[in-house]
Amino acid sequence: MSYISRFMLKAIRALFRVLCFITYFSGLYYIIYLLRRRHPVILMYHSVNDRSYPYIYPDNIVSVENFERQIAYLASRRRVISLPELIGYVRGGGRLPADTVAITFDDGYYDFYSKAYPILKKYNIPCTLFLISGILDSGGMKWEDYLAFLINNSRVDDLMIDIDGRIRVYNLRSHEGRVECIRDLNSILLDMDEDERGRMISELELQVGCSKPSERVMLTWSEVKILSMDSLVSFGCHTHSHRSLKTISLKEIEEEVSICKGKVESLTGRRCSIFSYPIGKRKDFDQSIKEILRRLGFEAACTTIPGAISRDTDLYELRRISVPDDSSYIFKCALIGLTLQRG
Repeated sequence: MSYISRFMLKAIRALFRVLCFITYFSGLYYIIYLLRRRHPVILMYHSVNDRSYPYIYPDNIVSVENFERQIAYLASRRRVISLPELIGYVRGGGRLPADTVAITFDDGYYDFYSKAYPILKKYNIPCTLFLISGILDSGGMKWEDYLAFLINNSRVDDLMIDIDGRIRVYNLRSHEGRVECIRDLNSILLDMDEDERGRMISELELQVGCSKPSERVMLTWSEVKILSMDSLVSFGCHTHSHRSLKTISLKEIEEEVSICKGKVESLTGRRCSIFSYPIGKRKDFDQSIKEILRRLGFEAACTTIPGAISRDTDLYELRRISVPDDSSYIFKCALIGLTLQRG
């Protein structure tokens, strides 16, 4: 990432904090809140862990301290209901309840079981956990987390890598430099096909010289089984291998979804009727994919497009707010839809 790009990114984030500060402390926040209080929001988490945990893509982490403050705030100031209950309200077509929030977790990280779930249990807060069955089968990692592991555990101070004929140089001497490298490489690898991405990651392995991860990052089916005994936790399908569905054939999509659905239902003993699109931006699904989900028995599907829920919401295009690693006015502004999240 160039110096200008880094500077622009920092400037945008700084301006966003100023905007949130002005919105919240000027009183505008409360006006927006009152106008939107009957538009429920679905919150999207991934990992709850130490902020500098080296095995997970950094932008997917909310610190344990901030998570507990967020949940305490929601428990006292909002009506937190399960995602299936919220979907029931939308399907009913009536007036949506005020101040309502539903909580979701994507991917199935082990820290959900070890860190997030005990806090949710403490405050009696329901949530929905979307699982990637193939990763639970293999005990592996998502590629973006493996990328974070490689860079965070690099044995070299500088990384030079050729991408499409252009040499990119990254300074890995500082935590900030490593995070910038991970973010930049993630954005590049995201647009590659699987074979090309695999070759790039293999080259990174050779350059950084680190060994395989020694810690487990994702849940196992045995932990899912334990969680399934608690009615606070509901489960959804996040495909078998977490590939963007627009990059594979309709036959492969049906296999990805049906395999995951079957495994989740078999292990939890519950019907799995809610889906979460991998990546989940507008380009990652279309009407034909929605039809496959309907045919397989799904009642709703979540995206990563920011926004709230209304009575005319498309249940196969549920919007969600990506939760910031913050528990101050930034988090509260996210609850009314003020976010840097892109769809």
